Amino acid sequence: MIPYPEPRLVAEGGVAVFADAHLGQAEGDGEDFLAALDEVAGRGFGTIVLLGDIFHYFIGSAKLETPLIRRVLAGWDGLSKRGVELRYIEGNRDFFLRGTPWARSFAAYGDADGLQVGGRGYAFVHGDRINTRDLPYRFWRRVSKNPVSRAALGLIPGPVARRIVEKTEARLYRTNFRHKKVLPDAELRQEGERARAAGYDELLVGHFHVEKLYDGPGGVTRILPAWLEERRHAEIGPDGVFHLVEEKSAARAVRRAGSA
Repeated sequence: MIPYPEPRLVAEGGVAVFADAHLGQAEGDGEDFLAALDEVAGRGFGTIVLLGDIFHYFIGSAKLETPLIRRVLAGWDGLSKRGVELRYIEGNRDFFLRGTPWARSFAAYGDADGLQVGGRGYAFVHGDRINTRDLPYRFWRRVSKNPVSRAALGLIPGPVARRIVEKTEARLYRTNFRHKKVLPDAELRQEGERARAAGYDELLVGHFHVEKLYDGPGGVTRILPAWLEERRHAEIGPDGVFHLVEEKSAARAVRRAGSA
């Protein structure tokens, strides 16, 4: 189970939350994504939470850096220099980023996060670890996200590493697709209850690429829509009120069901 930290108080402005952009799947998606971040920052949102899987895969290795990653990181650097606080929740397609130059723009990076906005507490997780019945993914995560795998990546030549990543990505897509046909409702409710027990009013989750609300006396869990497919993001106003916003680039979203 992922431990929830003590919530950080948001002193001013609201919080914008973007989930599952999977950048690199459509022409110009990186520019559209940065424009969306710039737009919310321009409206006074001082904190942006990136709820994992912002790139189709994001690996802390120079041999796997792409022009797209460099452009987006430069945009994040610019936002950070303007005083916008970027907070990143690790997704299932994010690897070995903690403490590297690729995480330089983030004020926080981890498996879970929490903020208090307008007197209301919001917890954040990506969501890939909620479904404890997804045994193939749990095994894959254990063997791929560990110090041995990180050391091995450093020894593999760049072209070979890229081929391995592409093949792994294809397997991950198939595995995740099978286990997202039916949402793990019981586990999602239980995770909301865990967040409530840790002192939060709501839990925000990505990963599942659908919008859904679980609202019960024990806790509240919201699954956010994937930016990849809907070009929508969440906003939490300074008063602590949550709502979803469709962006101007919505017509350019990748309209497909069951993305991983």
